[in-house]
Amino acid sequence: MKTKVLVGLAVAVLAISWGAPLARMTHAAPLAVATWRLTFAALFLTPWVIARHWPLPVGLARGLWAGFFLALHFGLWIPSLFLTSVSASVVLVTTQPLWVLLLQGRVLGHKATARNLVSFALAFSGVVLIAWGDMQLSLRALVGDLMALGGAVAMACYLLVGTKLRSQLPLGAYLWVVNGFAAVLLWGVLTAGQIRPWPEVASSWWPLVGMALGPTLVGHTLLNWALAHLPTYQVNLTVLLEPVLASFWVWVFLGEAPPLHVIPGAVLVVSALVLEYWPASSTSAN
Repeated sequence: MKTKVLVGLAVAVLAISWGAPLARMTHAAPLAVATWRLTFAALFLTPWVIARHWPLPVGLARGLWAGFFLALHFGLWIPSLFLTSVSASVVLVTTQPLWVLLLQGRVLGHKATARNLVSFALAFSGVVLIAWGDMQLSLRALVGDLMALGGAVAMACYLLVGTKLRSQLPLGAYLWVVNGFAAVLLWGVLTAGQIRPWPEVASSWWPLVGMALGPTLVGHTLLNWALAHLPTYQVNLTVLLEPVLASFWVWVFLGEAPPLHVIPGAVLVVSALVLEYWPASSTSAN
């Protein structure tokens, strides 16, 4: 079973790594990009929910908290991609395992082990190294960095809430409520801020749909599924591979060549994952 879960996590990270490049391919207001990503995801889930989970099971209202944190995550992180470099934004948003470590004791009653801390230190060192050459000393970049960091905290809270609810609620219905409520919240922000919701060019609809199908429906669905089988910290740590892949996609499709320090950074991230998932010891249960 654990092999199946690890394969699912690998597919999830591959899908999620397309989030930042696809967002940068759009010609729309950053907050509108976040809103359409969640809206399309909820729409695509609707037939599945009607066919498999209608009428909705009791208790789904508890998923509204997860929807709030998901809206906060995307509402902060996607705009940050347009204020600072992609590498810096992705690195900061993937600090979410640190926040999980800080919060999981209070929320879930789990304590971090020495192995957790060492593997996180290795992985975080790797993602910092990847973005080191892209950090920009400007007020605009600083705002983007802080927004990405806030998105990391929100994502950690989203996963922690999901960990408590996933064993109690069916996955499809849960994700439909979460994405739908998050979309409603962001539509409210767009309306209140009088922000143009429509892309400037018709071709932008394709990356918006792609973000919903790949990073959201495939990536986030598999992450939530994995939460029922692995500790939250391990699921979160795996996402630290995202900067490696995102840097590669941005290089190939947007022409932004990653600096040479991506290579040693990637080695550190992969080493952290090997350490965390290496079987054979009593600490593997975390």
